[in-house]
Amino acid sequence: MPANGARRVGVIGAGMVGVCVASYLQRDGHSVFIVEAAEPGHGASFGNAGAFNASSVTPMSMPGVMWNVPRWLFDPMGPLSLRWSYLPTIAPWLVRFIRAGTADKVHAQARALRPLVGATLDALMPLVRDAGAEDLVHRLGHLYVYRSPQGLEKDRLAWELRRENGVEIDEFDADELRQLEPVLSRDYVRGILVRENGHTSNPLGLVQRLLDHFLRSGGTLERARVVGFGLDGGRLAAIRTDRGDLPADTAVICAGIWSKPLAAALGDRIPLETERAVT
Repeated sequence: MPANGARRVGVIGAGMVGVCVASYLQRDGHSVFIVEAAEPGHGASFGNAGAFNASSVTPMSMPGVMWNVPRWLFDPMGPLSLRWSYLPTIAPWLVRFIRAGTADKVHAQARALRPLVGATLDALMPLVRDAGAEDLVHRLGHLYVYRSPQGLEKDRLAWELRRENGVEIDEFDADELRQLEPVLSRDYVRGILVRENGHTSNPLGLVQRLLDHFLRSGGTLERARVVGFGLDGGRLAAIRTDRGDLPADTAVICAGIWSKPLAAALGDRIPLETERAVT
């Protein structure tokens, strides 16, 4: 990028998303720094399955999901729990969530998601190669297995949404599953393989290697907590932290759930909620 087009950019958050964003901005010729109060990569980027799901175009709110909510909430082993004291706060988000789960809307959402996630691994690999982290990223596909044909049929809409948006899948019956994966339990009688997906064997290690390469390439890491923004005539002038102001022409917010109040400080109201929280 020409020198007169370069900006000083502050990326808030040193998780997987923040480090990748910062790395690509750096490759484009900008002067980039990352602001992170905690240990880089130790938030959501640490405690996860390390999956790269280019096929992940199915919305969380699907037709009929709301009818499962009461059963999930009262099942101590169910997939959903809610602190009832938080219900008044989350209620507006829940209403939007339920309204988003119509058949027409999920098809539209899937079409919108595919361009965003479809190039996940292709976009990541240049950064991985530069950081010498190829040993941590594997493109072996994901195998989804079911204990009954009925279980697969319950997910049929999700798989059709993937197919409609260019995700290639291979479906297997019980015998074909045994041939594909001989050690798989015989309890599983149906399977679907998505070949384009991948994973990392060490989520934290991958973030750390990407960050190390970013720093070696001239980027900086500011250990501070962002508390707001300084504006000059309606334009960003600085990112304000508990350790002082950091001059910046542009800020990119990649702070997970903490992105919501930070975006609000810049006038953007984002309907963002936690999937899980650690206290």
